[in-house]
Amino acid sequence: AMNILTGYLSATSGTASVNGIDMLEDPIEAKRNIGFLPEQPPLYPEMTVMEYLNFVYELKGCKLNREKHLTEVIDTVRIADVRNKLIRALSKGYRQRVGLAAAMIHNPQVLILDEPTTGLDPNQLVEIRELIKDFGRDRTVLFSTHIMQEVSAICDRFLVLKKGVLVADR
Repeated sequence: AMNILTGYLSATSGTASVNGIDMLEDPIEAKRNIGFLPEQPPLYPEMTVMEYLNFVYELKGCKLNREKHLTEVIDTVRIADVRNKLIRALSKGYRQRVGLAAAMIHNPQVLILDEPTTGLDPNQLVEIRELIKDFGRDRTVLFSTHIMQEVSAICDRFLVLKKGVLVADR
């Protein structure tokens, strides 16, 4: 389902839309509304955090004031102290935050996160959960997890899918 909503796979039946935009009919416009963080963020380890975020800013075609906006994103995900470090030198928690910053860089209305806390230590886990909750205050956050504590710690509403069929909505 996440791969269909992000446009990586086409639906074999039914429809998928983001903010009312059909993924099959207008995938480019639908993707403009999405920020996606896969379980393993696609980072370039030879770049510094700032080089990478500037690269993503260009890639996403951001029109916001670059310096001000990147500073806001960096502050939001709390990576200011590593902004000039090489990504390969970062802990898993910091790499996850850099991936989250990249997913958020174009201010998407929908943030899709695939297992965003897998492999994090307890401190990193609490911080990433808070970041997700903060982002979800005025946007839609869709994330997958197998950890029910995660659901109760982050979600206002949750859906459970089993083999692509909705089995719970709370």
